[in-house]
Amino acid sequence: MSGEIERMQELLEVSDLKINFYTYRGIVKALEGVSFKIAPGEAVGLVGETGCGKSVTARAIMGFVEHPGKVESGEIRLEGENLLDMTERELRRIRGRRISFVFQEPKKALDPTATVGAQLIEAATTAREIDSKTGYELAVKTLDQVGLGDAERIMASYSFELSGGMAQRVMIAVAMVGGSRLLIADEPTSALDVSIQAQILRLLKDIRQLQDSSMLLITHDLGVAAENCDRIIVMYAGRIVESGPVREIFHHPAHPYTVKLLNALPAPGKAQLEAIPGTVPDLVDPPVGCRFSNRCDRATDVCSQLPPLVAVGTEHAVACQHPMRQPATAAG
Repeated sequence: MSGEIERMQELLEVSDLKINFYTYRGIVKALEGVSFKIAPGEAVGLVGETGCGKSVTARAIMGFVEHPGKVESGEIRLEGENLLDMTERELRRIRGRRISFVFQEPKKALDPTATVGAQLIEAATTAREIDSKTGYELAVKTLDQVGLGDAERIMASYSFELSGGMAQRVMIAVAMVGGSRLLIADEPTSALDVSIQAQILRLLKDIRQLQDSSMLLITHDLGVAAENCDRIIVMYAGRIVESGPVREIFHHPAHPYTVKLLNALPAPGKAQLEAIPGTVPDLVDPPVGCRFSNRCDRATDVCSQLPPLVAVGTEHAVACQHPMRQPATAAG
């Protein structure tokens, strides 16, 4: 009974998720045993290099994994319901209403043949089951909330008539107009000018507070995650290698990969950024055991065994045979 109560307290719970892609080169082992939780009102950053599995994880939650990808096993529970057991029709009723997605390239995600207003009204009426007049009013209000003051003009515009920053604000408006509990933002600032990036990230934080919603922020930048999230999950080559509160990750990193990511961040007085040697392994034939072992200067023979995710502090866990911080010992 206590397990069921705990499960219902989590907004999202991903358990032992495994996804493969069947390509002409072989089976790409994209995700291997990925597990994490997001609590109501919590912002979680999913961090790692390109190709580590961040976006695959996000798309799996939305039910966007398509051929040649296949979800082999695991569970993705939203407020206790397993999304992997749902039909496409059932998932359509979830998207926009209880869970929304902000794509990293909004001009590709928005329909170029429909006006911004038509797309917003459709999102609002579908998610909230309201009439078009109410949907129009809500769409205008939402555009105002995302900082697009000339809402009437924007409603009549097409995506190709907007700047990159404006298009991303529209994409966020589409995501929030249905009042969803969970917002997934996949590298939402990657295609934007530096001057616009901070504005978009601030907007996401404001929207989350306004709607009392949770957020999963996908980013390769630990600094961005630190400024906008409560907790950080570090992924490498399809596996979670470390997770914990932002302060713990920054002040007491335990995995060598996390340490190298932090050392690669710019800082006052740092003349040169430290690059991580090597590249992310080919997931058709990844290293046995720890997938970071071929790039790690702490690796030994024992790293050929898969390291379990163990606690090294309060809500702080690491998967490493030689963690930079010692695992917590059991009481007693």
